[in-house]
Amino acid sequence: MGLVGIIVVLGLLYFFSFDRAKIDYKSIIYLFATEVVVLFIMVHTTVGDWVLKGLASSLNIITVSSKKGVDFVFGNIKNPQAASQFFLDVLLPLIFICALIEILQYLRILPFIIKYVGKVLKKLFHIDEINAFTILSYPLVSNGVFVPFKDQMQKMSDNQLFTLSIYTMSNTTLTMIASYMHIIKSQFIIIALILNLFTSIIVAKIVAPYDISTVDYEIKEANDNKKSLITRLIDSMNLGFRLAINISVSIIGFVGLITFINIIFKAICGHSLTAILGYVCAPVTFLMGVDLHSVISAGTVLATKTFTNIFVAINEINLNSVPLKTQAIVSVFLISFANLPNLGTTLGIMHTMTNEGKGEVVAKHALKLFLVAISVSIINGALVGIFYSF
Repeated sequence: MGLVGIIVVLGLLYFFSFDRAKIDYKSIIYLFATEVVVLFIMVHTTVGDWVLKGLASSLNIITVSSKKGVDFVFGNIKNPQAASQFFLDVLLPLIFICALIEILQYLRILPFIIKYVGKVLKKLFHIDEINAFTILSYPLVSNGVFVPFKDQMQKMSDNQLFTLSIYTMSNTTLTMIASYMHIIKSQFIIIALILNLFTSIIVAKIVAPYDISTVDYEIKEANDNKKSLITRLIDSMNLGFRLAINISVSIIGFVGLITFINIIFKAICGHSLTAILGYVCAPVTFLMGVDLHSVISAGTVLATKTFTNIFVAINEINLNSVPLKTQAIVSVFLISFANLPNLGTTLGIMHTMTNEGKGEVVAKHALKLFLVAISVSIINGALVGIFYSF
């Protein structure tokens, strides 16, 4: 069913396209073929398995390292009866991850990788410099990725602005990956990151195509941060702590609201809202390839994540109790910023980084942006389901 699901979603995206005449079918086919080959190598070859396990082990090293610092400070107050305490085990490691990323930025390792991998992406997949920079840098610097070309954004076409918006909602950041590692298997996180990169470009080329020859701009590598490494590390660690606090506030609020709404719905109609949403989204999970016994619970996860976030959604399913294929589909779907809260964030960024008129270009198509970002996750889930079927 996964292949049918992909075809259906691509058909809907074609229908949503702003300019079908400008769709670059050749580069889309090339992107999709590359994505399929990479996924096949990772899932079904010895070399791919070795690379996947190596990368997963690297993520696990980061988890262990970050946990050491948290345990040193909070170890005595942890409840030994609890298998996991969310704030301590999942969110506080963000402090270490932010510091690690800052070191790699300071040493110019990440900018070097971004520059030359971006050149490869630009050449192979027919995307412009800004596209390449954004898709590679966003996982590292999040919304700060737009700062280098803030002035250029005032002159961008409507479709180019929409493309940038698709990238911000269809991907995730390395700081958040630190939290995902405690609730989702590392190999699925790595697969999702790779698929997000390819699929978001494909989807953007279908929905918001534009002539890249009109984009005349080169990303500057200059480092404007003149602070010392120690100061930058402290700033980054403070950022990690603020992220942990902000996420905690969001989760407390959303979990409380969902619980309240579920109680009201159950009292009125005998079923909770999440249960109803599970049935509504079940056909989508079926098209993605989820097994029939899990389509309701998977549908609940999809709906909950779409309207709240990954941390609230993961409570709706026990991934260890479902088949490996379903684990892969649900896990890969979850790894992105494609949800309602982040839609508001993205619209706010576009209004901040552009003039009011340009910001309104994206805002008036907010629903389409929301659905397009979710479609990236659906395609990714269906793709990985196909390769875990054999």
